[in-house]
Amino acid sequence: MTSSGDIRSGVRFNVREFTRTARGNHRDELHLDEFASAPLSDESLHAVRYLGRLESATMEHLRNLLVTATHKDARVTAFLVTWAFEKFWIADALDAVLEANGQPRAQAIEEGRTRTAHADARDRRGPIRRAVSAIRQGVPIIAVHMTTGLIDEWITRTAYERLSAVSKSPALAATIQLILDVKERHARFFDDEARRRLSESPRAVKLTRTELLHAVWPIGAVDRADSDRSFFERFVFGGSEGADRAALIGTRVAALPGMDARIGSTVAQRLLP
Repeated sequence: MTSSGDIRSGVRFNVREFTRTARGNHRDELHLDEFASAPLSDESLHAVRYLGRLESATMEHLRNLLVTATHKDARVTAFLVTWAFEKFWIADALDAVLEANGQPRAQAIEEGRTRTAHADARDRRGPIRRAVSAIRQGVPIIAVHMTTGLIDEWITRTAYERLSAVSKSPALAATIQLILDVKERHARFFDDEARRRLSESPRAVKLTRTELLHAVWPIGAVDRADSDRSFFERFVFGGSEGADRAALIGTRVAALPGMDARIGSTVAQRLLP
């Protein structure tokens, strides 16, 4: 795992530059023809599809963020809108890989659902509940969103790196490197904001600690089929090496301002199959 998330230089992330240089359609940069002679394995295709679903769920996640006090911060909002744009095109690049392997796009396959009608109703009420809760939580909730965004970047980077290693496909490795280059700026912003906000507000620390004790990873996984979630956990964090990858993320979480070994261990344990 790279250390791109550990930004402590004191120089704030340049949101204006980020929005000006957002990266869009990547299809012309992909080596899609190579998959005709060297198609991906079923396991790698499953991982590509799952990651594509997570990336394409960003707009729903963004909606949830922007019904809280987060939407009042112009700097954060400008970043998030551009972040969502870049993640849309990351999902499209993964769809292109699936199509080049004779597979439907990530969202074209109906997932098996385990949620009950009650759970679906709860999700529909979610934005209203979050908006009401935000009145009480106020600005410190932004630290929660920035910290969970940072941890999610660490988790998905780990997944992409694992997929690149397992697939042994130069074409997929090139696509993943392109994706990680895009996502590196995402991690830098979340790191900058999370550390600053946690350092400045005991209330932000308290809210963030509570969230991390109950969070489901990666972001968006709660809306995926149980079988896909179990596959992802085994694929990325299964076995002794996978447990080491989870522990490394836990260590990084514990090192964030106001966090500790208990919080880090909880996050790591929730990543394991």
